[in-house]
Amino acid sequence: MRRCAAALMTAGVLAGCQTPPTQEQLVREQLGEIVDAQVPDCGAVRVHLRRQRLDYHVVCQSGAAYWVYVAADGRVRVVSEAFPTR
Repeated sequence: MRRCAAALMTAGVLAGCQTPPTQEQLVREQLGEIVDAQVPDCGAVRVHLRRQRLDYHVVCQSGAAYWVYVAADGRVRVVSEAFPTR
């Protein structure tokens, strides 16, 4: 009985140590999947900036920038954006 209780306590402690991903991490992963599905050469998402609800500016590891938004028809669009010149 003690072994069973000790095993349950150990499992509870280990489960409590794992931290869930933050909102920031989840959004970055999902934006990466969306952009990667339409633009395979993106790589990982380096930077993302929320403009409005369901409207993001994304910069990929490759250096390319994209506008990711949900259009009026409900489809997710990925549009290439040019970098501003200095």
